[in-house]
Amino acid sequence: MTLKLISILYLALLLGCITLINFSLGFILAATLVPAAAVAQPAPHKMFNALFLILMSPATVVLLCIYLYHELTEYPITLLECWQLFLQAVAESILDHHLYSSIVYPFIVFFIYPCWLLLWNVVFWN
Repeated sequence: MTLKLISILYLALLLGCITLINFSLGFILAATLVPAAAVAQPAPHKMFNALFLILMSPATVVLLCIYLYHELTEYPITLLECWQLFLQAVAESILDHHLYSSIVYPFIVFFIYPCWLLLWNVVFWN
């Protein structure tokens, strides 16, 4: 439970800081990571928690958003095209970081993924 407390405090600090800089990103991250943090706990039934954490990982959320965007705009795409658009979005975020000093990519890589990995460790703690 101490690890869960540390991960929730870390998540609260991250969401508070990013909300001051970029409210929409903070809201989207809070909508996806707070339910995952609430569900993550060391329990004997780890498969449900692990599946929920995989579905709420930042990469899966971006992949689902790309797929839903194209479905809602009535331009259906296949899963392979969705994967290619996901890779293109990641490449463009890296390019935006290098060209325009955008903080979104480093923030996700250096702060959000370690927080998600902390939640993953909470689920699989012995």
